Amino acid sequence: MKFFLILIISFYMGCASLAEKAADSGGLTRIEMEQAAFKIAGKIAEHFKANPNKNGIFVALLATKNETSEQFPVELFDDALVRQLILNKIYTLRTDKRQDQLKEIAFDQKMGISGLDLGKLKSPNYFLKARIDENAFRSDGDKIVEQILTVEFIEVESLAVKVSEKEVFTKKAKTPGVGW
Repeated sequence: MKFFLILIISFYMGCASLAEKAADSGGLTRIEMEQAAFKIAGKIAEHFKANPNKNGIFVALLATKNETSEQFPVELFDDALVRQLILNKIYTLRTDKRQDQLKEIAFDQKMGISGLDLGKLKSPNYFLKARIDENAFRSDGDKIVEQILTVEFIEVESLAVKVSEKEVFTKKAKTPGVGW
């Protein structure tokens, strides 16, 4: 019985040690990405409350580009941003699915089914473009990495950037030899 107790305690200590090493790897965490999405969506919503669009706000979300040396799921940021935008009545159009939609409408019309209406097809009036870059440097002998999340809300018609937001995450390695 003592053997199993020691084995279980060792397992949990190993997991805690592994989690600590993962935390100082320099990568953005899920919480950081979701908090950034919440903050940025709030600023976008503020802009459109002050500058309403009478036709509604329909956004083509371009997948976030990860230009860093770290591998982390940027979809977490995209999904959190979409959820927050919807709460503010800013809707995302999946333009990457447009061809599938047009095929379904054409099939319905060919078969005489009136379920799908071409008149309801929406076009985006804004693009949402996000990018994560990094900047590595040393400070007082410590290895520091800044990961910069930049989001631009671009009007399709004029290509004018209507909202530009940036979040900077500064990471310092706690363990010597971390390879970033």
